[in-house]
Amino acid sequence: MPVKSIITVNSTFLTQRMTSLLLLVFSTIYPFSYAVATQPQSVTILTVVPEYKDAVTANFNPFSKGSMPTTHEFIFEPLIIFNTLQNNKPEYRLATHYQLDKDLMGISFSLREGVKWSDGKPFSADDVFFSFSLALKYPELDSHGIGLWVESIEKRNAHEVYFRLKKPNALVAYTLVLLPIIPRHQWQKVDNFAQFTNPVPVGTGPFTEIKDLDENGYLQCANPVYWQADKRQIDCLRYPKVTTNDDFISRIAQGEFDWTGSFIPDIERHYASYSPDFKYWLPPASNVSLMFNFRAADPDVRALFNRVEFRRAISMTLQRQLLIDIAAFGQGKPSRYASGMSDRFRSWADPVITEKYLPYMSYNPMLAGDLLDKIDLVDSNGDGWRDLPGGNPLALTIITPKGWSDFNTTAQLISEMMLRIGIKVTPIQADFLQFNEQLAHADYQLAITNYPQGPTPFKYFDMAFNSTYQAPHYPRYAMHYYQNARVDALLAQFPIAETNQQRHQIIRELNQLIANQQVTVPLYNTVEFYQYNTSRFEGWFNKDNPVASPLIWPQAPERLLHVLALRPKEQPAKPR
Repeated sequence: MPVKSIITVNSTFLTQRMTSLLLLVFSTIYPFSYAVATQPQSVTILTVVPEYKDAVTANFNPFSKGSMPTTHEFIFEPLIIFNTLQNNKPEYRLATHYQLDKDLMGISFSLREGVKWSDGKPFSADDVFFSFSLALKYPELDSHGIGLWVESIEKRNAHEVYFRLKKPNALVAYTLVLLPIIPRHQWQKVDNFAQFTNPVPVGTGPFTEIKDLDENGYLQCANPVYWQADKRQIDCLRYPKVTTNDDFISRIAQGEFDWTGSFIPDIERHYASYSPDFKYWLPPASNVSLMFNFRAADPDVRALFNRVEFRRAISMTLQRQLLIDIAAFGQGKPSRYASGMSDRFRSWADPVITEKYLPYMSYNPMLAGDLLDKIDLVDSNGDGWRDLPGGNPLALTIITPKGWSDFNTTAQLISEMMLRIGIKVTPIQADFLQFNEQLAHADYQLAITNYPQGPTPFKYFDMAFNSTYQAPHYPRYAMHYYQNARVDALLAQFPIAETNQQRHQIIRELNQLIANQQVTVPLYNTVEFYQYNTSRFEGWFNKDNPVASPLIWPQAPERLLHVLALRPKEQPAKPR
């Protein structure tokens, strides 16, 4: 059959992309001192960029997907932070101890005494009881799946709470501590918890006072009664509005930001070389994948996505190293596992299974074409494009978050690579909130997403393939809507597995099941983006000081440990 032929890489597209980025960076390099110049010299301000936002709003509701990215941890301190770089060592915050029942059917938390909310009211078990009760009563607030495990909550005394579980779970503490703890005395007056924006937040974290909020950003300053104020050596966080990756790159080159976590192309050349104070660390991360919507609105497209031959054909059409070289500027590694499991967990995988499905992860457009012919996806009218089995034209869209330049470029390259097998794909960019909403309501065809990682492969498999998480109030990771009862059963078994051997066997079977069905198309294992400026602050976590994860991203719990470790750098005296 005739199929449109194309050059593997659109050189014009690549040249334009490189030129625009270089012009943007080189046209804006000059000393920058906004944070210091606009505030009294006695105020120490740390400028952070955890996330891009198209608009700055006074939304500090920790249950809202639209909340500002400095809400979690900095305003609402967690019970415990499990330190992923220290073998999940518990770093106790609002809690001082936890204890699992011997039968794994319950867990108690002892709470820290003497903690106050930022308005001076005492923190107690009432607040913890209230917070978890809300999550159980209103599923739209339960983004971490608390209701899947918790049967009931009991306040044992002013500083102890107990959770009775629906089923045994040795790892339930890792999930429970992710729920934000809010002040009962403030929130009990709220009518609509999901819609409440919480413009004047009351929290237990180190930075609770919102100041100077406007369309360009805001200051988030010290909690006057923070329980660990002696550890805090920074007065305020500054969050500036950053809308896109190009916007970010132009401004970080000026030295405007202190702590960030975004993609920078050719980071040595376009960032680190500008100043000895511009530092970075890129720890390995989990994969970036192409998702199919198994509930796509068009029944013909939905039927196509449900064919494993189609999903494998798409996988074999993609040149993964090329995606890394162009979209990620070499920062990444091609995915080897058809399940999407990170290569850092290779010891958990059966090498025979890995090799069995590796051909479907390798570039082979001719075999991809044969698979498409096999399922009657052919060019029925001779125009060079494949048509649906019923004869209707096949035209797909792929959605990515606006401003995520590596994802946007990946989508553009995928659309060009798909031309080789005669499939038309149009990239579409959407605001991040809109992107999440479309995935949450199955209102898309193809999408690109990254995935969270944990100390074992379980977090990836659970967040990505547990059908329970295919409800609108959960994160985007499982919104392909593929369901498999055996996968769900294995995921339920992992938390109660008694031996390491049992846990490894569960992961091996999960890896085999997902790889066999090619549920998603894993593209590449990326890195965790982390940049820091040493000109004004010291104490940074890095490769030589790996105290905890250094990420500034929203809901990265260890960022609380990081901010408390930072201190102003003594500046050299100015010559008289």
